[in-house]
Amino acid sequence: MSEIDFKDLKPLKIEKQKGKFKTFTNASLIPDGKEFQPYLGKKLTININKILSIYPSEDGIGTYIHATDNQNTWKVLEDIDTIIERVNE
Repeated sequence: MSEIDFKDLKPLKIEKQKGKFKTFTNASLIPDGKEFQPYLGKKLTININKILSIYPSEDGIGTYIHATDNQNTWKVLEDIDTIIERVNE
């Protein structure tokens, strides 16, 4: 897989949201997608009632959100402080 340039990607401007669904900027990559990454930089809506943990990405780009029961782990462009603030809105 070729390298994706994350320098050009910026978190989306998201309005404050009420309820259990919050929107973030997708930073997850499709493993065999090569240059075709249709979801990268797009909105990603997550049920915050299913969040188990939030932690900084190992590569320094964005944050990981891990769901309960190993349902999913999402990588988003927003920093961890923004994620925590948005979850607690």
